[in-house]
Amino acid sequence: MKPPKIRPQRLFIVTNLCLAFASLGLVGAETPGALVFRAGAATSNITPAIGADPKIHTSRPPATHVHDELHARSLVLDDGQAKLAFVVCDLRHISAEVAEGAKRIIEKMTGIPPQCVVISATHTHTSGCAKLEQREGEPYYDYSAFLTRRIAEGVLRAHNQLEPAQVAWGVAEEPTQVFNRRWFLVPGSRTVYGAHDNIEQVDTNPGYKGLLRPAGPVDPQITFLSVRAASGKPISLMASYGLHYVGGVTENTISADYFAIFADRVGELLGADRHQDPPFVGIMANGTSGDVNNLERYSDEELAKRGPQPKKRYEPFEKAREVAHLCADKVMAAHKTLKWHDHVKLTSLQRTLTFERRYPTKEEVEWAQSVKAKRIKPMGTSRYSTYSTVLAYASPEMPPTLDVIVQTHRIGDLAVAAMPFEVFAEIGLELKQRSPIRPLMNISIANGSHGYLPTPAQHKLGGYETWIGVNKVQLDASVKMVDALVEMLGELHKEKP
Repeated sequence: MKPPKIRPQRLFIVTNLCLAFASLGLVGAETPGALVFRAGAATSNITPAIGADPKIHTSRPPATHVHDELHARSLVLDDGQAKLAFVVCDLRHISAEVAEGAKRIIEKMTGIPPQCVVISATHTHTSGCAKLEQREGEPYYDYSAFLTRRIAEGVLRAHNQLEPAQVAWGVAEEPTQVFNRRWFLVPGSRTVYGAHDNIEQVDTNPGYKGLLRPAGPVDPQITFLSVRAASGKPISLMASYGLHYVGGVTENTISADYFAIFADRVGELLGADRHQDPPFVGIMANGTSGDVNNLERYSDEELAKRGPQPKKRYEPFEKAREVAHLCADKVMAAHKTLKWHDHVKLTSLQRTLTFERRYPTKEEVEWAQSVKAKRIKPMGTSRYSTYSTVLAYASPEMPPTLDVIVQTHRIGDLAVAAMPFEVFAEIGLELKQRSPIRPLMNISIANGSHGYLPTPAQHKLGGYETWIGVNKVQLDASVKMVDALVEMLGELHKEKP
């Protein structure tokens, strides 16, 4: 069956201005001089069940052990006129449906409108078999309902704990732990076959030899927001870092990876009492890390300069702890220089962008049909390069467009951009460069998870992140999204801080 003809690319935009006015019963909202800035934070356990029924088939083995619990970590801010809630979940992805459902409950329980709530995933790869789109009868089918409620309850608890607070923000750098995972290879070293037997210019996660240069940059910045009570007691610190995840976890084990270790460590460094009431909540969100990992790779030329290097063998969880502690140390060094504010204004914007959905090319469909008919054998194998994936995405039943939510938020002179993709580092860097409000904190996999988001130039290079199945939207979607976010940041910039 032929895929539908792709119409000219189009982009529909719906905009919402997020304000929670004094009609919500906020104290002191009538007189600007009487406004009080408040903050509250909480965690909500979202660990799925382990030891699923072995008779039920799943795409990956079920977890049989929990090393550290998964949490939805919530921070609620209130400037006396508007409220803003951030939720960062220890999950590989967050579905748009779960985020939407949680926001409806949050609005009913707290009055915070959906446009003023950011729900994101850290992208830990060890969150168990909690695949939200599994069918009835498969393990963790009920997890999405459980997760939706637990996210909302976490925000309610943070809201219940709102207290007068001071706020500050800053930027640290940790460049030694981020590496672009897409590489050009030394000419003649080997051929890189893509998803459908096409030859590609770059390889994702190649070996450690025969490397020419990385295909893109990394973002070493750790942007963070810190809130403390009037007494000086730390309430929460939320950071964002452009590192995919670390790993090094034992098999069939649930873990929140370095994100959770950072959250714990930064509390220790801030001097938060483990028994303080309410407890301190550390948070690490995923920045723009779609093409970035923690595997230390260098070009052949650089390796020759460095000479033989000792190779450290890490114990399980050791590398994640190392990365988390390095990041926490850098944040704390910057934290000592912060300027604290008794009150800042909160403003937000949300838009719904409608993108054309990607369809396989005619050549890809012919390849898939040949593989299905066993006329040819693929040059390489991947769970995203099978003929069934191509044929599924060529189906006329596949919706022609995809709606995605993007948000921008302003906290004093700190801006936040929330995007529902695994966004390439260079996209985040462009946003930071073009943003009229600085610093800018980027949060990926927010309010949904719609696959990788490369730039048009990266699409031309190929590589895993550009394949059908993991990249779902029109090839210039990153350009459209960045332009929309910059425009939204410009609108927030016009508002008085």
